[in-house]
Amino acid sequence: MAVSRDKVLSLARVYAQALLAAAAGREGELAQELAGVVELLDRDPGLEAVLANPLIDTEGKRALLERALRGRASDVLVDGLQVMRRKRRLDLVRAVAAEAHELWLAREGRIEVKVASAVPLSAVQRQALEAAAAARTGKLPTLVESVDPALLGGLVVQIGDEKVDATVTAELARVRGDLLDRAARELHSDKSYVSNTH
Repeated sequence: MAVSRDKVLSLARVYAQALLAAAAGREGELAQELAGVVELLDRDPGLEAVLANPLIDTEGKRALLERALRGRASDVLVDGLQVMRRKRRLDLVRAVAAEAHELWLAREGRIEVKVASAVPLSAVQRQALEAAAAARTGKLPTLVESVDPALLGGLVVQIGDEKVDATVTAELARVRGDLLDRAARELHSDKSYVSNTH
C-alpha cells in the first residue's frame, strides 16, 4: 500500500525535528550536511536505490553508511541516518533534508527566495530583490539564484508557494494567448474577414 504524500511529509518533519534537536546549537550545519547527502544521492542514483530498497539487508546499509559518512560528517547526522535505517525509513532522506532546511530557515527568521534569470543578477538587482522580499515577508531573505538563458530576459521569483513570472518568455506566451483568444472570439462573432466577391 502506497504511503500518502502528507504521511511522508509528516514523517519527514518528525525526523527533521529530532535531528535538529540533537544538533542543538549547530542546526545550520546539520541542515547543510543533509543537503550534502542529497547532493551525494544526486551524483550516485545507485546509492539512493540501495538505501531505499527494503529488500536489501539492514546490516549492509549500516556498514555502507558508516563507511561513507563516519568521520566525514557529524555523529549526529550519521547516528540519525542509522536510526532511520533501523526504522526502514532511508527512503525519506530527501524529504527529511528539505524539512530540516525549512525548519532551520523558520527558526532563524529567514526565508528562501528562488530567483531564475536569463543572465546572472547584478549586485543592484540582488539588493533590490532582497529588500523587496524582506519588506513583503518580514523575514531575512536568502536568495537561491539560477541562470536559464531560455527565459530570454526578466525574472522568475518564488517565495514559498508564491511565484511571480516576469520573464520575456512568459510575456510572449501571454501575448500569444491573448491573440489566440481574440482570434477565437472574432471567429465566433458574426464578423467575416473572407470576401464573398469573386
